[in-house]
Amino acid sequence: MGRNLFWRDAMILQKKISRFHVIPLCLHLLAASFVHGTPEVGDSSGLSESEFSQKIEQTQQETSFPPEEELSVHETEGNQFFSNAQESPESEPQENDGIESVAEYSNNQEKTLRQELDIPLVPHPHVQKYIQEYQKPYTVKWLTSVLESAAPYRIYIRQQLQEHGLPACLEYLPVIESEYKPTAKSRSGALGVWQFMENSIEPFLEKNEWIDERLDPWKSTDAAIQKLLDNYRMFNNWELALAAYNFGAGGLSRLIKRNDNTSDYWKLVDKGVLTNQTEMYVPKFLAVAEVITNEDYYGLEFPKVTDDDMLTWDEITVTKSVSLTALAEEMNIDASILQFLNQSLIKGRTPPATEYTLRVPAGTAQEALALIEHMRLPNYEHIYTVVKGDTLWGISRRYGITVAELCEANNITENGILSIGKTLYVPIID
Repeated sequence: MGRNLFWRDAMILQKKISRFHVIPLCLHLLAASFVHGTPEVGDSSGLSESEFSQKIEQTQQETSFPPEEELSVHETEGNQFFSNAQESPESEPQENDGIESVAEYSNNQEKTLRQELDIPLVPHPHVQKYIQEYQKPYTVKWLTSVLESAAPYRIYIRQQLQEHGLPACLEYLPVIESEYKPTAKSRSGALGVWQFMENSIEPFLEKNEWIDERLDPWKSTDAAIQKLLDNYRMFNNWELALAAYNFGAGGLSRLIKRNDNTSDYWKLVDKGVLTNQTEMYVPKFLAVAEVITNEDYYGLEFPKVTDDDMLTWDEITVTKSVSLTALAEEMNIDASILQFLNQSLIKGRTPPATEYTLRVPAGTAQEALALIEHMRLPNYEHIYTVVKGDTLWGISRRYGITVAELCEANNITENGILSIGKTLYVPIID
């Protein structure tokens, strides 16, 4: 019965927002995948102007959005939907565009008070442009789909922001970062819900051959909050803290010094000294947060989640390399459940020869531990002594493992020199 608690939570979550035709949580579980390769060093980036324009044109071709239609997240490699919209007479802000036009709209509807964001909404033309853009039918449809996909993570993000005293509207920053997709990867190598570059994860997250915690929606949320806090302490201004999250704190500090040490993000925007991406980053975020937070004011409706929708799990400590697929089979559950809960395990198994905290469905900790105790797992107590002529490749072939696995078990590099008499732990099953 214990293993059903996770599904109970999932079904409650689905029921809470079913009127928005939420994609069943099992699809989110199946979407959890493992990412390989070493990202390039660079800043997180969105689409170019032309790519964004093409996406808009593609979406505009849809002629209707029937209520029964399943909303599907558009295919993208990461934070690719939102970039800087093409400047054109049709998209330029007009005299009463943005917030002012909404006030006119509300005069004809039931009076609705607008809720102020906890990061001030500056009526800059860039912000007004995106507020208008995010009210268009095809963009509202996209936002709805993104928020549906975010359902498993939004409550955790919301609670952590509250616990650390950060602005509540930062819950919507992943909309423009990754669409809340744990596997989102930018062209520059930024990865995960919060789009961390590999060179910016320390000391927040861990990455090695076996794990990449950028892929963990919960751990990466903790890391993003710490990074945003650090940025805010450095700049004492949320617009600049957000710009630094996109541009890099060091680079932004140098840019500010070159521009009379201004502490006003909007002055930097108006001077045109920021990159195009960073210049539009804060306006896009503020506009997204504005239309979602004030959906009634704008005559819109978006999926909602409450504290009751919080996903829960148990955690167990394992000391051997445990395959998620094999453990799921022993527990008689779908492997996608364990993969969803442990998305940072890029090889689908826990690291060898070290303690690792593994998430399992709520109520199944004791069962999982008992099953692991009796599973046939790699035994890292098998010792091999190097003799003359040995190579890592030859040893790995002899035992039916990879060179990488052999190196990981012994904390050595593939280019390392083996000395005669050196002992190696070999990850094999007895």
